[in-house]
Amino acid sequence: MPPGRRFAILTCMDARLDPAKCAGLAEGDAHVIRTAGGRARDDVMRKLPRSSLKTASVDASGGHDTGGGGGSPEGEHISWLTIPNQEQSVLEDVQRIRNHPLVPADIPLYGYIYDVKSGKLIEVPAATEAGRVQ
Repeated sequence: MPPGRRFAILTCMDARLDPAKCAGLAEGDAHVIRTAGGRARDDVMRKLPRSSLKTASVDASGGHDTGGGGGSPEGEHISWLTIPNQEQSVLEDVQRIRNHPLVPADIPLYGYIYDVKSGKLIEVPAATEAGRVQ
C-alpha cells in the first residue's frame, strides 16, 4: 500500500532526528528510509524505487553533527566516510535519484539538511532545483 500522503523520506539514522515530526507527518503518511549519512547509495537505490514508485516526492536529507561521541579507540581504524560538504552531498543524492531509471520524471524531489542544534530542516536550494519536475 502506498503511503497516505504519497511521500517518501530518505534520511540519516541519527536517533535525534524524527522524520515524521520534522515533516508534520502521521503514521502511514510516508515511506521512511533511514541509512548511515542519509546518502542515496546503491542499497538505498534498490529500496527507494521499490517502496516508493507511487509516491509524489522524495526528500534527500543530510545531517549536521553526527554525534559520534567518544567510543572505543578501535574507531581510529575505521573509514567513517565523513561528508565534508553536506550541501554538495545532498545535491549529488538528489541528482542521483532524479537520474535513476526507475524514478519517474514527474516526481518532484527536494533536498534538506537537518540541523540537530535547532531541530529545523534547512533547504538546499540547488538540490531542490535539481529535483524539479522537468
